[in-house]
Amino acid sequence: MLPPIDTNVLKNNPRFEKLYTTITTSILNSDGSTKIDPSAKQRDAVRQELKAYRLKAARVHLLRTAISTAGQVTAPSQPTKQEDQEQQQQQLKQPKQYQHRRSKSRPQPQASQAQTQIQQAPETPALPPDLVELLFLIPAFLNNASTIPPSSVSLLLTSPPFTSLPALFPDLVALVSARLTAQAKTLARVLSPSTNASYIHRVIPSLPSIATTLISDLEAEKTALSRARLTATASLTRHLAQHTEASTLLIRALEAKHDLVATSTELRAAEAYQDAQSWAIATEALLWETRHLAYPPEARAALVHYRQHLKDAGRRLEDATRVREAELADYGVDVPRRDSLAGGRPRRRATVDENKERTMREMARVWREMETRLQEIQGDLNRLR
Repeated sequence: MLPPIDTNVLKNNPRFEKLYTTITTSILNSDGSTKIDPSAKQRDAVRQELKAYRLKAARVHLLRTAISTAGQVTAPSQPTKQEDQEQQQQQLKQPKQYQHRRSKSRPQPQASQAQTQIQQAPETPALPPDLVELLFLIPAFLNNASTIPPSSVSLLLTSPPFTSLPALFPDLVALVSARLTAQAKTLARVLSPSTNASYIHRVIPSLPSIATTLISDLEAEKTALSRARLTATASLTRHLAQHTEASTLLIRALEAKHDLVATSTELRAAEAYQDAQSWAIATEALLWETRHLAYPPEARAALVHYRQHLKDAGRRLEDATRVREAELADYGVDVPRRDSLAGGRPRRRATVDENKERTMREMARVWREMETRLQEIQGDLNRLR
């Protein structure tokens, strides 16, 4: 089936509408196949041949099904008088309330209905035993004929009940015909439910045309459904566009109503922001002016010279420290010193004599003790004076 196109699209595009009409009417069929094809005749012949094979296979299947189910049709069993009496006694034994409810909720006993059905149903005569055996054996024989050896096939065909098949053939054909007619009537009831049951056999010849009509109607309904879906989609699109336009107009109306307050608030915020920026700039300018007044050019020049003097003094101090450390190293004393520029860990000399350092430290300790004793003696002398 060709995909349907929205009518609005065709109306808005006249050239495309013309092209679509040409394609759907002159070039392509309804199923999407091309009409301009040189090999269409060959395909039609193949299609007709396949149709003939399908019909043949359908006939064979129907005949096999009818033969296999022909022996299953039996007359409905009639209820006996004893069963009717037992059913009436069971109903009498039940309580009256239950019988009253049952009479309201359920229909009357089905004995009368069964009797009417039995009166309407034709009585089927009993089948001969050979015919019953044929009805049971023929379907199995047809289904397994390709797998049975030829000797077995010939043995079966020359053995009863197959030997009585020519004599029972008219009865077999009548049963198969009755079964096919019953199946056709069932199908006719489905396809034509409004027809009276007594005239349902008249609908059987028109079953192919009814099926063809139903198939074509189904395809037409599918196409109409697709077009209806496209129409619904287009309508929904227009509805959404109108809804969007209405929402836009509502937003504009709200903006027009509340725009004055929002604009005034925005202007006040912008004014406050500008005031804050102006105060920040004024504060920075005042800071630079204060710095200029507190530190005139002469003071700034003096501070620069003083910083240079401090740097020179630091370098001289470092040089003097190195000289004193070298002198102490000559006496065997290792003074840990730090890298003044890097601020690292204390470093010790690796070439210092530990014995000499120990001796010098001992001499320094003795010297301090002697100075301490001299000070004590000097104090005692001063007290005695």
